[in-house]
Amino acid sequence: MQDMETRFMELASMGFECSQILMMLFLEMEGKENSDLIRAMGGLTGGMGRTGGCCGALTGGAAVLGYFTARGEYEEMEHEKSREIIASYVQWFEETYGAEYGGCNCCDIISGDYSKCLLVCAPIVQECFEKIMELLTEYEILEC
Repeated sequence: MQDMETRFMELASMGFECSQILMMLFLEMEGKENSDLIRAMGGLTGGMGRTGGCCGALTGGAAVLGYFTARGEYEEMEHEKSREIIASYVQWFEETYGAEYGGCNCCDIISGDYSKCLLVCAPIVQECFEKIMELLTEYEILEC
Protein backbone atom coordinates (compact mmCIF):
# COMPACT_ATOMS: atom_id res chain seq x y z
CA MET A 1 0.00 0.00 0.00
CA GLN A 2 1.25 3.48 -0.76
CA ASP A 3 2.20 5.95 1.94
CA MET A 4 -0.57 6.18 4.52
CA GLU A 5 -0.72 9.98 4.60
CA THR A 6 -0.88 10.19 0.80
CA ARG A 7 -3.64 7.60 0.61
CA PHE A 8 -5.58 9.30 3.42
CA MET A 9 -5.42 12.61 1.54
CA GLU A 10 -6.54 10.94 -1.69
CA LEU A 11 -9.54 9.36 0.00
CA ALA A 12 -10.35 12.56 1.91
CA SER A 13 -10.19 14.59 -1.31
CA MET A 14 -12.79 12.18 -2.73
CA GLY A 15 -15.10 13.07 0.18
CA PHE A 16 -14.53 10.07 2.43
CA GLU A 17 -14.08 10.66 6.14
CA CYS A 18 -12.30 9.09 9.14
CA SER A 19 -14.29 5.91 9.79
CA GLN A 20 -14.78 5.25 6.09
CA ILE A 21 -11.10 5.79 5.38
CA LEU A 22 -10.00 3.40 8.12
CA MET A 23 -12.23 0.65 6.75
CA MET A 24 -11.21 1.35 3.16
CA LEU A 25 -7.52 1.07 4.05
CA PHE A 26 -8.01 -2.32 5.66
CA LEU A 27 -10.21 -3.58 2.84
CA GLU A 28 -7.61 -2.43 0.32
CA MET A 29 -4.92 -4.22 2.30
CA GLU A 30 -6.94 -7.43 1.82
CA GLY A 31 -7.57 -6.67 -1.86
CA LYS A 32 -11.30 -6.21 -1.21
CA GLU A 33 -13.98 -3.62 -1.87
CA ASN A 34 -17.32 -3.28 -0.13
CA SER A 35 -19.27 -0.14 -0.97
CA ASP A 36 -22.19 -1.16 1.27
CA LEU A 37 -19.88 -1.40 4.27
CA ILE A 38 -18.18 1.92 3.43
CA ARG A 39 -21.59 3.56 3.09
CA ALA A 40 -22.58 2.22 6.53
CA MET A 41 -19.33 3.54 8.00
CA GLY A 42 -20.44 6.98 6.81
CA GLY A 43 -22.90 7.05 9.70
CA LEU A 44 -19.95 7.26 12.10
CA THR A 45 -18.21 10.25 10.51
CA GLY A 46 -18.07 13.65 12.14
CA GLY A 47 -19.04 12.17 15.47
CA MET A 48 -21.96 10.10 14.14
CA GLY A 49 -23.76 12.00 11.43
CA ARG A 50 -21.73 15.18 11.99
CA THR A 51 -23.29 15.67 15.39
CA GLY A 52 -19.89 16.08 17.03
CA GLY A 53 -20.40 12.92 19.11
CA CYS A 54 -17.95 10.06 19.54
CA CYS A 55 -14.99 10.41 17.15
CA GLY A 56 -15.31 8.40 13.95
CA ALA A 57 -11.71 7.23 14.24
CA LEU A 58 -12.66 5.64 17.57
CA THR A 59 -15.96 4.10 16.46
CA GLY A 60 -14.61 3.32 13.00
CA GLY A 61 -11.55 1.64 14.49
CA ALA A 62 -13.77 -0.47 16.72
CA ALA A 63 -15.79 -1.41 13.62
CA VAL A 64 -12.62 -2.38 11.74
CA LEU A 65 -11.58 -4.59 14.64
CA GLY A 66 -15.08 -6.07 14.67
CA TYR A 67 -14.77 -6.73 10.94
CA PHE A 68 -11.78 -8.95 11.68
CA THR A 69 -12.86 -10.51 14.98
CA ALA A 70 -16.65 -10.47 15.42
CA ARG A 71 -19.21 -12.91 14.22
CA GLY A 72 -20.76 -12.31 10.80
CA GLU A 73 -22.83 -15.41 10.15
CA TYR A 74 -25.03 -17.69 12.21
CA GLU A 75 -22.57 -20.58 12.12
CA GLU A 76 -19.55 -18.39 12.71
CA MET A 77 -17.91 -17.86 16.10
CA GLU A 78 -16.34 -14.57 17.07
CA HIS A 79 -12.62 -14.56 17.87
CA GLU A 80 -12.21 -15.59 21.51
CA LYS A 81 -10.48 -12.26 22.28
CA SER A 82 -12.69 -10.01 20.13
CA ARG A 83 -14.08 -7.93 22.98
CA GLU A 84 -10.69 -7.72 24.68
CA ILE A 85 -9.09 -6.47 21.45
CA ILE A 86 -11.75 -3.83 20.89
CA ALA A 87 -11.65 -2.76 24.55
CA SER A 88 -7.88 -2.40 24.29
CA TYR A 89 -8.28 -0.11 21.28
CA VAL A 90 -10.92 2.00 23.03
CA GLN A 91 -8.75 2.32 26.14
CA TRP A 92 -5.74 3.33 24.04
CA PHE A 93 -7.81 5.94 22.19
CA GLU A 94 -9.21 7.39 25.42
CA GLU A 95 -5.77 7.54 27.04
CA THR A 96 -4.18 9.05 23.95
CA TYR A 97 -6.74 11.43 22.47
CA GLY A 98 -9.22 11.79 25.31
CA ALA A 99 -6.37 13.01 27.49
CA GLU A 100 -4.92 15.29 24.81
CA TYR A 101 -8.19 16.89 23.69
CA GLY A 102 -10.24 16.68 26.87
CA GLY A 103 -12.61 14.05 25.48
CA CYS A 104 -13.16 11.54 22.71
CA ASN A 105 -15.94 13.37 20.94
CA CYS A 106 -15.34 14.80 17.51
CA CYS A 107 -16.30 18.26 18.80
CA ASP A 108 -13.59 17.97 21.51
CA ILE A 109 -10.92 17.00 19.02
CA ILE A 110 -11.66 19.59 16.33
CA SER A 111 -13.25 22.17 18.65
CA GLY A 112 -16.45 22.02 16.62
CA ASP A 113 -14.68 23.33 13.50
CA TYR A 114 -15.04 20.79 10.68
CA SER A 115 -12.61 22.79 8.53
CA LYS A 116 -9.87 21.43 10.83
CA CYS A 117 -10.61 17.82 9.91
CA LEU A 118 -7.80 17.29 7.41
CA LEU A 119 -5.18 18.97 9.54
CA VAL A 120 -6.18 17.38 12.86
CA CYS A 121 -7.71 14.08 11.78
CA ALA A 122 -5.14 12.87 9.26
CA PRO A 123 -2.47 12.11 11.89
CA ILE A 124 -5.08 10.64 14.25
CA VAL A 125 -6.40 8.27 11.57
CA GLN A 126 -2.84 7.27 10.70
CA GLU A 127 -2.03 6.50 14.34
CA CYS A 128 -5.32 4.60 14.68
CA PHE A 129 -4.47 2.54 11.61
CA GLU A 130 -1.10 1.71 13.16
CA LYS A 131 -2.68 0.78 16.51
CA ILE A 132 -5.24 -1.46 14.81
CA MET A 133 -2.43 -3.15 12.85
CA GLU A 134 -0.50 -3.62 16.08
CA LEU A 135 -3.49 -5.25 17.77
CA LEU A 136 -4.33 -7.48 14.82
CA THR A 137 -0.70 -8.60 14.67
CA GLU A 138 -0.33 -9.04 18.43
CA TYR A 139 -3.41 -11.28 18.56
CA GLU A 140 -2.21 -13.16 15.44
CA ILE A 141 -5.20 -12.19 13.34
CA LEU A 142 -3.04 -10.63 10.61
CA GLU A 143 0.55 -11.32 9.75
CA CYS A 144 2.78 -8.39 8.85
